[in-house]
Amino acid sequence: MSGNKGFDDHYKQLEGFKIKQYVGMVDDDGYNGFPKFVLTKRGYKDIAIEVSCDPEGNGGGFLFIGDADA
Repeated sequence: MSGNKGFDDHYKQLEGFKIKQYVGMVDDDGYNGFPKFVLTKRGYKDIAIEVSCDPEGNGGGFLFIGDADA
C-alpha cells in the first residue's frame, strides 16, 4: 500500500480487470492525448483508463478511470 488511502481506493477498483483493447492516443480535438485502454471484467461494465505522465517518466503520473463508452 502507498500510505495514501485516496489513491489506494482509486486504483484498487481495477483489481481483476484485464486489458481488452488499446484505443490509441488521440484526444477529442485530434491531438496527442493520453494512452487509452478499455478494460473488461466478467459481471462488470467495461471501463476505460488513460495513463497520464510526462514522456520523460520522471513524474508519478496518474491513471484516469472512466466509462468505456465515453
